[in-house]
Amino acid sequence: MDYKKIIATLLSSTLLISWSGGGISARANSGEIIDHLLATNSGAYTKHNKFDKVPTVCAESKFLSKNKIEEVNINAPKVSLEVETKISQTNKQIKIPFNEILDTANADLYANDLTIRPLGRVNVPVLIPFVDYTTAVEENKIVVTFSGDYTDEYSVQVKDAIYIRANGIAAAQSPEYYTTKNIQVNPEMLEVSLSEGTVINQTNKQIKIPFNEILDTANADLYANDLTIRPLGRVNVPVLIPFVDYTTAVEENKIVVTFSGDYTDEYSVQVKDAIYIRANGIAAAQSPEYYTTKNIQVNPEMLEVSLSEGTVINQTNKQIKIPFNEILDTANADLYANDLTIRPLGRVNVPVLIPFVDYTTAVEENKIVVTFSGDYTDEYSVQVKDAIYIRANGIAAIQSAMYFTTKNVDMTM
Repeated sequence: MDYKKIIATLLSSTLLISWSGGGISARANSGEIIDHLLATNSGAYTKHNKFDKVPTVCAESKFLSKNKIEEVNINAPKVSLEVETKISQTNKQIKIPFNEILDTANADLYANDLTIRPLGRVNVPVLIPFVDYTTAVEENKIVVTFSGDYTDEYSVQVKDAIYIRANGIAAAQSPEYYTTKNIQVNPEMLEVSLSEGTVINQTNKQIKIPFNEILDTANADLYANDLTIRPLGRVNVPVLIPFVDYTTAVEENKIVVTFSGDYTDEYSVQVKDAIYIRANGIAAAQSPEYYTTKNIQVNPEMLEVSLSEGTVINQTNKQIKIPFNEILDTANADLYANDLTIRPLGRVNVPVLIPFVDYTTAVEENKIVVTFSGDYTDEYSVQVKDAIYIRANGIAAIQSAMYFTTKNVDMTM
């Protein structure tokens, strides 16, 4: 390369720039300086040795350094907000977005790479990480959660980061941003999903209060403490007592309230600002006051004998089988004998058979098997009482019609 031609072109104005007490001065007719610039040119570097105050120029090194800086800045994750953008503060949280998905390792330590100042507190110039705020990561955002009761504006700046990284590359320093004052909202509010004025059905001394979320089952019994229930027909009992007058359980999104005692009239029911009633850990909001119907006693899972009235039951080998509409519980099958009234029609002086003495009971799926003892082989009348022991899925059988058996047919011969 013809360096003489290049330098001649650059200095065609015959000006020489030199240091002069911190200022810049110009000199004309600088052929001597050109000679010295050329004398020590070695391709990569152009140095000036004759005049100590003429700065040393390292052109190639300067350009490489500049390119290297630009390369780092291009790859470093940056806050993706325009300068002057206000960051919304909601529920004492802010979210700082970046132009890359952030690494989740050490997300809690990201707090160290932030400078946050509460603008409304003169004596607290900078918040303390882990004490005044914590950090987490949501994809490309740092979520900053503030502690304490301060709800005013903050200034927020990302430092040249140590911990904040994307693909292992540390984040670049950001401008200073400002937050809004805190706005307290609850987008996941847990609340009763009934319109105000809705009447809640009371069936079998139970009501079900539906919510807009599946309820947590932990502490379901303690949900009783978060309810205010008044029996409208009892003047001297203004409020029911939890665990004494009613209990609570959970069925998916419903609180099941079961009333004790013999009161079957209407109630008023209200959910308080809850301590125990929760969904995904979020406490329920206070509800309006609702009213129940009077109690309606029904049994949708009624257990009963599945024989038409007047059906004759076959007696074979001194046994009869009484079928029900459900598979019977086998626990206490021998005690089922106590829930039957059986009379031998051919014996005037024996109006009722004695359980365990004159007959025994067992269970075969949905049938009670009654086995008679002694030598009597004539007809019987059989009736199931309102049961104590005969049950299916824990539900007691209801009283049946009276049935009659055939005389015994011995099939063993």
